[in-house]
Order: sequence, then structure tokens, then C-alpha cells
Amino acid sequence: MSSLTSPPDTPCIGVCSTAIGDDVCLGCARTFAEISFWAEMSEAQKAASWARLPVRRVWLAVVKPLQGHLDIAGQGDSEQARFTLPDGRHLLLGQPYLQDGRRLLPLSCAGRQTLLEVSLPSWPQQLHAFMASVAQGQ
Repeated sequence: MSSLTSPPDTPCIGVCSTAIGDDVCLGCARTFAEISFWAEMSEAQKAASWARLPVRRVWLAVVKPLQGHLDIAGQGDSEQARFTLPDGRHLLLGQPYLQDGRRLLPLSCAGRQTLLEVSLPSWPQQLHAFMASVAQGQ
């Protein structure tokens, strides 16, 4: 049971999109498997899941303006996101990292790569420009 002074028992915020077919919940950022087996997971497994959520929230924010399907591959620091676009191409999202005070997110799609600077308010424009270059084959 959760109280005002302890962390919640679960990351759930009551907006579960896995019920409508998402592999990664748009509400809490857990995978369908993590949600399904949460009650059976050990405290260490739950802690590892909680630790992965901030990165997944970055990925969810980045792909929100796009239409498609997000799934997660790998585990822990090697976890990657794969976003399937409506045309079947895959946008791969790596682990965000800090460099010189900038938060960078590696992206690749159709053989093209970029670093999206998610610490800037202009990151949606950067994403749009990258996706436009992929669509045009530039």
C-alpha cells in the first residue's frame, strides 16, 4: 500500500494503452509483460523496471507526434526502442545520453542517423526535418 511519504506500489497512472494493443503503455511506459507480471515480480525486478521508465518516457515523447507502433528490445542499458512507421520502415531510438550539457538521443531510419537534441525546445522540428529527409531519401 502506498502513502504520501512512500513511493507508489506501481507506476500505473490509470491510462493503460496496452488494453488497446500497445506493447508499451503510453501512461506508465511499462511493457505489456511488465504490467501483466507486476504482482509476481520480485522487488529487484520492479526496481529495474522503475529505473527504465525515464528513458522510455523520452522515447514515448519523441514518437508521440508520429503514427506507428513502439516496441522495446533488449534489457537495461542495452534497451532500444523500435518504432514501426505506417509505411513499414523502422525508426530506431537508442539510449539518450548527456554530452557537454546536451541531452542527445540517437535515431536511425532507412540507413540514416542523427542525434536528436531532446534538451532543446526545438527537438520536434529536428525530428520532423530528419523524418522528411528519410522520406525524401536525402
